[in-house]
Amino acid sequence: MPLVRERSGSGQPGRPRDPLVMNSMYLTATTVVTSLFGYVFWTVAARMYPASAIGEAGAGVSAMAFASLLGALGGSMAVLAELPGKSRPREWSATVTAPLVFTSATSAVTALATVAVLAQTGHSAFLYRDGWWVAAFVVGVVATTASQVLESVWVAEHRAVWFLGSSTVFAVVKLAIVAMPVFAVFGAVGILSAWSAVLAATVAGCILVLVRRYGYRPRLTGLSRQVWSMRESLAGNYVISVGDQATLYAVPVIVALKVSPEAAGWFYVAWKIGGFYAVFASAVGTSTFAEGSHHPRRALPLALAGMKMVLPLVVLGAAVTIFAGRLVLDVFGAQYAAHAYSLLVLLSLGALPDAVVTIYRGVLRVHKRYRTAAGICWAISISRLALTFPALAWWGIAGAGWAWLVTQTAGAIWCALDLAVHRGTSNATLSKGES
Repeated sequence: MPLVRERSGSGQPGRPRDPLVMNSMYLTATTVVTSLFGYVFWTVAARMYPASAIGEAGAGVSAMAFASLLGALGGSMAVLAELPGKSRPREWSATVTAPLVFTSATSAVTALATVAVLAQTGHSAFLYRDGWWVAAFVVGVVATTASQVLESVWVAEHRAVWFLGSSTVFAVVKLAIVAMPVFAVFGAVGILSAWSAVLAATVAGCILVLVRRYGYRPRLTGLSRQVWSMRESLAGNYVISVGDQATLYAVPVIVALKVSPEAAGWFYVAWKIGGFYAVFASAVGTSTFAEGSHHPRRALPLALAGMKMVLPLVVLGAAVTIFAGRLVLDVFGAQYAAHAYSLLVLLSLGALPDAVVTIYRGVLRVHKRYRTAAGICWAISISRLALTFPALAWWGIAGAGWAWLVTQTAGAIWCALDLAVHRGTSNATLSKGES
């Protein structure tokens, strides 16, 4: 059951708006709002906790997101690919339920496996605490996966405004909790627990909205059959997503293990700020995939239009970050500005090639060119990891920024060459995908 189109005050169907623009706007607004609250969150935490606790919490959140990435099995992207065209209520609900339940279960498994691995690694002892830490970690991993699936439901049905609302609630409430002085005694465990608990409550609220307002009816009957029918989308998008995002979560953990938890604290703040302007490209890339799934022949024109829309924002944002970066970092403390500015500059310079890769990947997903998209993503990630280790030894945390800039630029060049080769190919041929 596609979500019902909102009506105007006259009772007639509201005038349709450009879905690419609207979804991109809401997704961008979501990330802007949550990022701003996130910066306040980490600023408050940095003022209340030592840098080592920030490094531990940041590495814990990254490990949590990484475990979710491994367990998500492409569920959120599969929803974007499969939900369009599901007109019958039972079929629509089944398409939402299958990835939501299946990937939540697999994420719980990967969360426990991650804990088991960390428990056996002496250098990561700070990531493995006690039963409370483990419980918060597992809940956070499952909630992260579920929230991503629900985000895709809103985007696929042109209701990304609901995702904006739920994400804002999550950001505000977790900030309110971590700002409580009594919470500071729990250190990094308190930060992770607040993060996980509020996210789980937000997911529960989103599901309730789907049930009460849009008639969603979760049913487990036929779950395995539905999952099997989505296997191509799940597998193809899973390989792409892991290749794309693995290093986003692995690198902060690597910094904490290879350098120090304190350096990881400086790194994590710059990492989050430097990635802020990538949100525009991420929103356009997701919207391109969502709208292209409705109209595959429009995928490339949508991507080019989106690139024109996002380019000025990325350039302006990167310039502001570079020239005002020290002032921004100084808000967190003088040591952050002293140690993380060079890293922030390098990450900001990488925003433009990152936008090219992110948006073009949406086109490849629409045309089911999974092998090409996965090849680009995995080549970038493997190269980045290979460069990060020696670069950290040579330049400290700025080395991770050099690895990011070099590999993203190489990936953008690859995308440009691929587009040049396939630009003259008909959409019909492209839509056949790759076997």
